[in-house]
Amino acid sequence: FVTASPNTLFVFAAGNDGTDNDKLPASPANVKTDNAISVAATLDFDSLASFSNYGAKMVEVAAPGVVIMASIPGDQYLEMSGTSMAAPYVTNAASRVLNANPKLKPAEVKAILMKTVDVKSFLAGKVVSSGIVNAERAVKAAELSNHMELTDAIESANIAVEAVQVSRRNLKESSDMLVLPLRSLWF
Repeated sequence: FVTASPNTLFVFAAGNDGTDNDKLPASPANVKTDNAISVAATLDFDSLASFSNYGAKMVEVAAPGVVIMASIPGDQYLEMSGTSMAAPYVTNAASRVLNANPKLKPAEVKAILMKTVDVKSFLAGKVVSSGIVNAERAVKAAELSNHMELTDAIESANIAVEAVQVSRRNLKESSDMLVLPLRSLWF
């Protein structure tokens, strides 16, 4: 389905088994194409979530995915956690990137998202980019790419936009935390 839709960027949740997708493949997170990106979950901007799948080769980026306010049926809200909470963060950033420059192809949006991350030492060897998506920086790169080469736009955005300031919400993972189930399918 991913290759049949080359003009769409697919954002996949990496999985909630706390395992390495490089060693234990998860589907569809392990689909490797120019128009697919796999997302790990972090505890705010401080650490990889204990439940999050990761992979130095198979998971591209990370995003906050712990204690995220999500809408549920009945016009209600519930704090939930999971890579399925991190993936919408990246989807939102991707849509904002595309809104800033509608001429970008899915592979270019993916490149912007991956190359404008806030690099975190705790993500080195855990995700390809070693970082958490910085939406503002990614949007700036997309805006700049309207009138300069993409690589130059990314470089300029990385200089112009600071790292996300940690909110210090004092989040803690606990055993009673609601983690959105995400069943891993094996290839």
